[in-house]
Amino acid sequence: MQQATVPAAATTPRDEPVPSPSLITPSPPAPSLRTRSTFALLWLSETAFDLGTTLVSFAVGVWIFSRTGSAQDYSFSVLAAALAAMLATPFAGALADRHDRRWVVLSCDLAAIAGTFAIVLALTSGRLGIGALYAYAAVASAVGALRRPAIRVAVSRFVPRDRFAQVGGLTGISRALVQVGAPAAAGFLMARMGLQGVMAMQLCLLLAGAALVFAALTRAGGDVRGGPRHGLRAGDPPVRTSPWASFSGALAYLREQPLMAALLGYGALVQCLLVLATTLVTPLVLSTHSSDVLGLVMSVGIVGGLLGSVLVATAFIRRGLMRWVLACDAVQCAAVLAAGWATTPAWWCAAAFVCLFCGSTSVACSHALWMRKAPMGRQGSVFALITASNMAVMCVVLLAGGWLADAVLEPALRPGGALVSTVGAWFGTGPGRGIGLLFFVSGAIGLVLTVLALGHPRLRRLETLVPDGSEP
Repeated sequence: MQQATVPAAATTPRDEPVPSPSLITPSPPAPSLRTRSTFALLWLSETAFDLGTTLVSFAVGVWIFSRTGSAQDYSFSVLAAALAAMLATPFAGALADRHDRRWVVLSCDLAAIAGTFAIVLALTSGRLGIGALYAYAAVASAVGALRRPAIRVAVSRFVPRDRFAQVGGLTGISRALVQVGAPAAAGFLMARMGLQGVMAMQLCLLLAGAALVFAALTRAGGDVRGGPRHGLRAGDPPVRTSPWASFSGALAYLREQPLMAALLGYGALVQCLLVLATTLVTPLVLSTHSSDVLGLVMSVGIVGGLLGSVLVATAFIRRGLMRWVLACDAVQCAAVLAAGWATTPAWWCAAAFVCLFCGSTSVACSHALWMRKAPMGRQGSVFALITASNMAVMCVVLLAGGWLADAVLEPALRPGGALVSTVGAWFGTGPGRGIGLLFFVSGAIGLVLTVLALGHPRLRRLETLVPDGSEP
């Protein structure tokens, strides 16, 4: 199945006009039964891993808040996880590119199992403290950051290139289902068995996931597994390359392909604006409505994300991926803008549905672009660099977003505030209007960015101008 790799430096991008292809094209012959069954095992393994991670994240948050009553204590656990993932990403790229991915993933799963078992023992003996949960959150996040690029590189080696968007759609479906089911399952287990029950469920899911992924990578073949014999191509750096050198290799690729660097920067900026807004949806709704309304808005949004993933997984999208990304981002930003302006649950539900529908479609197509364009010998490092940039954005949002809303915009739009007579005259005043203004401004800036990107001819034609890095 593996075809010859086209080195990025050996292919000159062409600027000649090309016919505008249809965005959705008829399906070519389906992948082989071996390919489909291997991907199914990996997909199930990732779903089990994500489900366990989401269960534990929800349960740990409930446990910490119920013991301390402090939202800050919980936010510290989230921040510890984000920082740990950022520190792990340079090593993740080197491991995914240079070592047998079976053992990389299995080692991560064993580390996660050991950490979960340690928490179960601490719970059983009654000696579990908040510090231990901070450490567990950091270790679990680092393990996930090390594991994920190895899975993505393996998938890109045996799944046909024109199926990458469908892979992203299927991944989005499982993620949306996890988001729907995990909080309810964690709440059920916490109410009946406490944190011990959630951790026991996590152990079962990790064991099942480890068995599935090891079986999938074993049957996939040596080139998919990678390592000294199979993971290198002509011109690749040696196996013992340091993680930092591997990370610098990903940066070198972005210097070689400035359009991909522009895609990374554009994606980080849009994500920063959207995350800044969407992380504050809870206080936006709760400032004027009940928790039941918040649950309705979030549920409708999750359904939108699920349907967007279903669209990508079933409508065979193999061309025009960059245009799909930009168009969906534009609509998504417009939905965030509308959510900031709105003050009624019906509008918030509509905005949440559109935002997550377009967001899941954009993410799936963007992932397909990176899987298609990243050079084979550096894919793990490139994927790790993308993860690092996303985690950096999340850290900035966690630190700055709440302060900007609480300390600046909300007081400015309360009676007697600095913006009441100007912005408040057309945007409204009172509780939640400062957060709504943040939504509105974030969506407006994101919309301007996506419109400028759509108007940039080279960025819009990135899929044609940047050579493919691998062809499974």
